[in-house]
Amino acid sequence: MRFFQVLLIYLFFSVACEAQERCVIWDAVNGLPVSHASLYTSGGKGVLATSSDSNGVAVVRFPFKKLTISHVSYRPVVLRNLTDTVFLEPKVQLLSEVTVRNEEPGWIKDKLARYLKLRSLLYQPADTYAAYDYDKRNIGDSVGYAFRSKGIMYVPSLRNLGRDSMYQVCPETNVVFYKDTTAGVDFYAMQLMLYEHAAAAIDRKFIRQHVFRVNEAYESADKNIVQLVFWSQKYKDDRGTLTLDTARCVVLEASRFTGLQCNLDEKMNSLVLSIAKAAIGLRYEDWTMDTHIRFSQHAGAYYPAQVTYRYYVKRSNYIKGKGRPKKERETYFAMREASLSLSPTNDRPLQRLYDIPNDKHSAVIYIESKRHQQNEMAMKKMPRTYRLFE
Repeated sequence: MRFFQVLLIYLFFSVACEAQERCVIWDAVNGLPVSHASLYTSGGKGVLATSSDSNGVAVVRFPFKKLTISHVSYRPVVLRNLTDTVFLEPKVQLLSEVTVRNEEPGWIKDKLARYLKLRSLLYQPADTYAAYDYDKRNIGDSVGYAFRSKGIMYVPSLRNLGRDSMYQVCPETNVVFYKDTTAGVDFYAMQLMLYEHAAAAIDRKFIRQHVFRVNEAYESADKNIVQLVFWSQKYKDDRGTLTLDTARCVVLEASRFTGLQCNLDEKMNSLVLSIAKAAIGLRYEDWTMDTHIRFSQHAGAYYPAQVTYRYYVKRSNYIKGKGRPKKERETYFAMREASLSLSPTNDRPLQRLYDIPNDKHSAVIYIESKRHQQNEMAMKKMPRTYRLFE
């Protein structure tokens, strides 16, 4: 009898240890911690997940037979046993070394101002079509969802975008990865990647409010191409890079990272936030957004070729329930990441086109048009196949 008691105690502590393991997620190439990587396991009843913090540290508090570690900028890793350090390989080699001088060359803002004047002439000057490949993934504490869509996209000119035109898609394949068949398609991240990417944020106000430096460590075969490093004069958590062709005044690539304070001020409506704080004690503990866009030249003009988007938020609020203290605080996280590839095509849509609207997500009052309502109803009926999320 005593033997079985000892065995039960041993098994209890073994399970407890297995259910709470600590590890560090590390960039195998650049030697840096990977923040906000998702660690999850899926089973018949759903998903259990956690994420790494700003130092790459993750604590896994749930048992697993197979653990997936994913990040939009890295190749996913699947483990049977968790190690102290998990190394991730970046999908694209990014320049980790940055060397800048403590002065801003006067020509930078002149070139960027010139870029603004030429943007509608050099970028998307005419309506066209592109083949698209869209990959979306949502991970939360107990939620896992993914969506893959391929097809033809209508790409409007920048001039027409300013006249209430919008991107449209004609999917050839839609695949939803979920625990059952109740989830629908999700193109919301595509909206953000097409209308609110890092290059689209550049305007006169952006140039005025940011500091720019030349990255002396950046190397290019074309001496006219430089990389600019920028950061906000107002926020410590707003920074990024621009790859600029100084001869043509063209932005070839743009990346931007924004953190908690910047996102609360720029992305969250203050009235909505104050109401949520008063009602449920909502508190944002972390909120980061990473965007990157690369343009390619086609027929003498520049069009989006590769866009990535990553959103991470950690929030808490008061919860009430039977047997719970009146003000018990619950913390939870959500991660959304997506990638979009676009390439020129001579193909044309053979079926209907669905709008990818530019929703004003921070608006207090937003009135949907009849076209928008009809588009939403059509998207809910959009053909798709289902697979189990893993």
